Amino acid sequence: MNLFQSVNGGATFLILGAVVTGVGRRLLDVQDSPTWYLLEHREIAYLAIFIIVFRIKTSLDDHKHFGEKDRDQNAFRYIGFVLAILSWIFWAVAGYIVPSTVHASELLAIGILISTSWVVVHLIEILVDKDRQKNEAATSLMRQKWVLFNIGYMLCLVGYVGWYRPVIKEGTSAMLLVLLAILLIDILASRSFRDVTAA
Repeated sequence: MNLFQSVNGGATFLILGAVVTGVGRRLLDVQDSPTWYLLEHREIAYLAIFIIVFRIKTSLDDHKHFGEKDRDQNAFRYIGFVLAILSWIFWAVAGYIVPSTVHASELLAIGILISTSWVVVHLIEILVDKDRQKNEAATSLMRQKWVLFNIGYMLCLVGYVGWYRPVIKEGTSAMLLVLLAILLIDILASRSFRDVTAA
């Protein structure tokens, strides 16, 4: 495991820990059953599930990407790494404030926008190298799909925040359900999480 992969793993635990801490803090203040509270405030559960599952998925994707040893010293790799760290910071803060679902959704949208720019940097990394264009055509196609999925995630999150008012009200849980549906399709379409332990 190299430095990039180690930091990716650490970021994953930071983000997951932030979600657990954020939800746990809210549940400590609940007078009734925590289970009933989450059933009555499903949007917290939906957003927490999204953060947890999406972070595990992207962690596995990133682990494989950062495991490409022959390209670790590439300048694009470092630019992508800085963008990754910035997006992880937004994700960790969003996880911590996840009970405040509208604010957390806004931070998640910003984090995904940064992540999308990272994917674009990786696509440019492939495009500037003729050998990689031929050898990594499938990888490039997968990254292009990720850009589309990320746009879908951002549209759902800003819809939840209230950008589409008056058509869709702020805090409409249906936007989070669509978000989870896109995540399921993304997981089924993604191939990079396979054989991650080999990287």
